[in-house]
Formats: sequence, C-alpha cells, structure tokens
Amino acid sequence: MKDFRILSRTVGRLFDGGVVIVFGSAVVLPEVFLKAVSIGYNLGRTPRGVTAANFDMLPQYRVKENVLDRPFKNSGESYSFHGHHEIMLPLVYTLLQKG
Repeated sequence: MKDFRILSRTVGRLFDGGVVIVFGSAVVLPEVFLKAVSIGYNLGRTPRGVTAANFDMLPQYRVKENVLDRPFKNSGESYSFHGHHEIMLPLVYTLLQKG
C-alpha cells in the first residue's frame, strides 16, 4: 500500500503538464496507473498539458486505453511507438540528449 500511495502522489503531479513514458508494460502497470490517476480525479484535480508515450514491441489494448486514451482525455497528447526495446530505448535517449 505504501508503494501505491507513493505512485499516486507522483501521478498526481502529472496533472500539471507532466510526461508519462511507458516501456513495455502490458498488463499490471496500466491497471495500477489508471487507479492512481482516478485518485487525482477523485481529489478534484483537473489535468492539463499531460503528454503520454508508450514504447512497446506490439500494440497492447490495456496500455492504449489505460495510459494513452482514458486518463487524460482532452487534456494533452498521447503517442504510441512500436519496435524492439534494444533499438527504441537508445533512440529515445539519443533524441533527449540532443533536445
């Protein structure tokens, strides 16, 4: 429970223009993430400017719905990238270094 409270507090900070990046989590993380986001909504928070990105080898329903679409609908941008992690992770790192 302590871990979930820490996650919920951290996710709550995303409501003010945060960035969510998910690398290859198909089942558990999307479900827990959605629960943490719902706590923010239940506390009366309104998200704005949130950017969510998913990097995975295959498109996954739970990630699409519970991380990219549902949580911050109409309050930001979401992106889904598909490819092998050993290629995608170094590419993202390189792009962030040059940014």
